[in-house]
Amino acid sequence: MNRFWKRCVSAAAALALGLSLTGCTTYKNFHAAFFEKDKEQEVIKIGVFEPQTGADAADAAEEIRGLELAHELYPEVMGKRVELVYGDNQSDVEMARTAAQQLVDSGVRLVLGSYKSTLSLAGSDVFEAADVPAIGISIKNPIVTQTNEFYFRVCFVDAFQGISAAYYVHDYLKQNDAVCFKQTGDDYADSMIEQFCQRMDRLTAGAGKVTVLEYPEGTEDFSIYLTRVGATGCKAVFFPSSAATAAKVLYQAAPMGLHWIGSAQWETLQETAKTLVPDGNVTYLNGVTFVKGFDAASSVTPMTEVFKNAYAERYGDEAPTENCALGFDAYLMALEGIRLSEDTDDGVILTSKLKSIRGLEGATGYISINAQGDPTKDVVIEVITNDGSAVVYTVAPN
Repeated sequence: MNRFWKRCVSAAAALALGLSLTGCTTYKNFHAAFFEKDKEQEVIKIGVFEPQTGADAADAAEEIRGLELAHELYPEVMGKRVELVYGDNQSDVEMARTAAQQLVDSGVRLVLGSYKSTLSLAGSDVFEAADVPAIGISIKNPIVTQTNEFYFRVCFVDAFQGISAAYYVHDYLKQNDAVCFKQTGDDYADSMIEQFCQRMDRLTAGAGKVTVLEYPEGTEDFSIYLTRVGATGCKAVFFPSSAATAAKVLYQAAPMGLHWIGSAQWETLQETAKTLVPDGNVTYLNGVTFVKGFDAASSVTPMTEVFKNAYAERYGDEAPTENCALGFDAYLMALEGIRLSEDTDDGVILTSKLKSIRGLEGATGYISINAQGDPTKDVVIEVITNDGSAVVYTVAPN
């Protein structure tokens, strides 16, 4: 006998007992004890697995701000109230396991977080053992989703930046050939360049050419290596690197008239360059582009406007950060998974439905989840100007 029929039989027996008793008061007590209690259980708990104290608390606060804002706008799903249950992992790996277990024990349906991949990995086994799916917000380490079928993410992985850069080079710059410039042994760059090369080959049907050129770690004078870049005749150069390295390379490459495309780390390029170039003049960066997941000045979906308007009403003129927008989208993704699973309390079913999400309208783009638990979503290409940066192209890879 399944749970539903057992419950029906129990209810009938309880009702018969209630009717056999005399007095209105007795019936009211029975009604309150059974039906009102059942009504109180119409709640879906979502865990917030974040460091609210410790070294990472300030950064994690942006993710929490975003998911709480989404909760204010959408406090119900499937006709039930959503309750946020907080598990403070205290920015500590050991405490993260404890916080994860506490969330599981509290009966959460799924979990959002944590900021920082190491903290997410610390709670990963706990969630998997309990069949509780979790959605990472800003964690880009691919290991998190590769080692746990119950873990998802709403931000793109680092390698995805290479795919986005390839679309920009081919579809926007109209270039079939490109150069990838990298430091030897840089694993961060390798994963992106591999994806860039594969996607360029696909986009050009094998007719294009991507040349990978390397420089040794510790290089200060890049002239020899930049000469090799120039010798290829290519104008588009994909250069996933730190902002500090990019500031030096681009300063030396300024006279070459190349079109540089960098990774998300270049968001701080202008500020970094001011402290590294001789005169602090960073006009040489004008026209340089980089991949970015979210820009508060741009709207890629109608939900972007909903998010920005709600944020402005709640926090005033302050511009929302990318992690705040990702927190907002993680909550929306959680609700979508619950809807698709028709509110089952089976974590395996909920996990499978999260993997079936396609085209979910989020603040950071339209989100589709692959079998790995990672999203395919819109990203923007920013161009650096005298006033900061602006969106020049929106990429929707497929």
